[in-house]
Amino acid sequence: MKTERIANIAAAIQDKDGKVETNKLIDRLQSTSFCELINDYRIEIPIIQRDYAQGRNNEKTNKIRNSFLDSLITAITKKEKIELDFIYGSVDKDVFQPLDGQQRLTTLFLLHWYIALKAKFLNEETKQILSKFTYETRISSREFCEQLVWNGDKLGVGDTISKQIIDSSWFYLSWQKDPTIDAMLRMLDAIQEQITEELNFATLWKNLIDINSPITFHFIELKEVGLTDDLYIKMNARGKQLTDFENFKARFEKYIEEEIYKKDESGEYIKENGKKIILKDNWEADLKDKPKETFSHKIDTTWSDLFWKHRGEDNAIDNEMLNFIAGIAILRYATEQHIHDKIKKTVIDSIENKTENKSLSDKLFIERRIKILHENHNKVEPEDFPNKEAFDYLKECFEIYSSNDNSFLTPKDLLLWNYCERKKVKINETDAEVDNSLFIEFIKDKNITYSQRVLVYAQTEYLRKAKNIVVEQNLSDWIRVIRNIVENNEINNDTFISAIGLTKEFSSGFSAIYVYLSGNQLKLDSGFAKEQVNEEIAKAKIINKEPDAKRIIHETENTDFCKGRISFALYCIGYDIKKDDSGIFNISELEKILTVINKNFPDMNQKLSDDFKRAFLTIRENNYYEVWRRWSYSFDCYKAWLLNTVNDLKHHFSKSDSWERDYLKDLFLELSKFNLTQIVDNYHIPDGMPKWKIRLIKESNLIKGSTFILYNKVYCKLAWQQRPSREDQVIMIE
Repeated sequence: MKTERIANIAAAIQDKDGKVETNKLIDRLQSTSFCELINDYRIEIPIIQRDYAQGRNNEKTNKIRNSFLDSLITAITKKEKIELDFIYGSVDKDVFQPLDGQQRLTTLFLLHWYIALKAKFLNEETKQILSKFTYETRISSREFCEQLVWNGDKLGVGDTISKQIIDSSWFYLSWQKDPTIDAMLRMLDAIQEQITEELNFATLWKNLIDINSPITFHFIELKEVGLTDDLYIKMNARGKQLTDFENFKARFEKYIEEEIYKKDESGEYIKENGKKIILKDNWEADLKDKPKETFSHKIDTTWSDLFWKHRGEDNAIDNEMLNFIAGIAILRYATEQHIHDKIKKTVIDSIENKTENKSLSDKLFIERRIKILHENHNKVEPEDFPNKEAFDYLKECFEIYSSNDNSFLTPKDLLLWNYCERKKVKINETDAEVDNSLFIEFIKDKNITYSQRVLVYAQTEYLRKAKNIVVEQNLSDWIRVIRNIVENNEINNDTFISAIGLTKEFSSGFSAIYVYLSGNQLKLDSGFAKEQVNEEIAKAKIINKEPDAKRIIHETENTDFCKGRISFALYCIGYDIKKDDSGIFNISELEKILTVINKNFPDMNQKLSDDFKRAFLTIRENNYYEVWRRWSYSFDCYKAWLLNTVNDLKHHFSKSDSWERDYLKDLFLELSKFNLTQIVDNYHIPDGMPKWKIRLIKESNLIKGSTFILYNKVYCKLAWQQRPSREDQVIMIE
């Protein structure tokens, strides 16, 4: 124990005759005040601790808080001694982390700050001392404490101290979401309410910081015992259970410091050119060069503001944040294909057949890691960003989405079908419904598909390359092209990397995709989605040559029948995309085909009518049903398919290089001039047509929704199931 401290305390408690009672001196020497503790140590509330609870807003806490404050204020007003029991924890390099005492220390910190502010003693010296109190639980809590100390004398307006703080230029509105800050603000209001303006704040401050302060506690340092999680849980059952996101964030900050960026012996970050990064006096200055501090600061402030708008029903943003970070890790893996050794081990541990890992290439490791993260975002690790470039990409993605209006990012004129339905969605219980967007799908949907991830990547690349100068039509054209490719190719774990690779190649033309695709020098390394890519190039050439064609092409793409692939519609008007810009594109002819589609096939799940089947039987060899034909041993004849839905029709009759394609083309051309009934009525029966086929075409009451036909030259039997075996399951037509 320091001799100076003993002398000072003795001088403070001596009576008017200069005598010191031994019992009083011993008792005081065994106690410590907040000022003594914070002068000797930096007080850091560890991350394992729960949030500050004495400022919570409930009846029980309100009663306890007011009673506790009344005791503290009475003590410093009347100089009546109050002992706050034991406060203990571990000390490492002059940093004290309390194992027990967090709540009392935080209240004392706020009490000291408030009285110093009102007494006009919040000077440089006081700020230096109070700034040694900090929170490790959340970066927002830590930064709030810093700003309260350093800029707390620069308050806004309001009838309560909390309103003045919130109105201050240095206060981030997102900080109100931090439960610790919310509780601190409520505690400050309670302190303001209990300490009336009539009191002499200068006297209160003097009493509070006096060497014989009336408010003390017993301080015990747990020497040679680190403040481990296990120890904390055993000794303090009120310990805070960290969320998956908070655990990830704490590990990520450490990873940034130890692996992504390095520090020299003095603890300063080293730039790539070897120059030190020095933090200036201004609290925000040069944060851009402090990677860990920048990430920690922004993820609890400006980035947090974005996710707060999309918070979950639990009124928290942790799940949404993890979904975003894991999603960006997946995109980065697909584009750069670098993987950390620790993640390789994680992948190997997930493989049931351990002998497989001996032959895994980096690409296979990455495919497996993508699958793991795709299925469970909570498994994301700091090492999923294996280098500085990956970390910078994550930060850039946070920045571009934080600085854009996300309702605008999904173009309003673009159909994305089930990838992003155009509708209002309620994303939490408190806010009104908002327009759905790809961003919402990305951070909210646990069942997000690989196809949606490709679209999010396309959107992200546009925003990155456009540098926040978003031209909605350019963005719409760009996403449309990727949408068409995604819709008409299977995107799964095996093809995802290829789809992302193609999108990355296309992104060179993000700002004018049709000009880019129609360029004669275009050479693509990716062989993915070759057929659809050729169609996109063909459409781009048409649009560049005839700008007025863009509207009808887009409208045709948007139909459920085409869904991005209009090669069949172009084939109907004599434009063959395989012949590379040969043939004449006729806008009015495509208009007719579009009208046929909209009028007859608006819904892919729509049942094909009897009139449709009758009309289709008039085309070419009158045998469209042979698109699927088998032998029926039960009836000793051929069995074929009359089709069921519009989706069946598209799947079997719009494919290139097939005899079926011309059947549907001829029907479309007929439908561009006549309706179904007229086609049947106008049909001339050829010589030699079986009577049963004539009856099916000309008699409207025979088919009755049947979907299969069993036939020979003499008769047919209509069936409603694929495998009829008895006569009572069919209807004879002769």
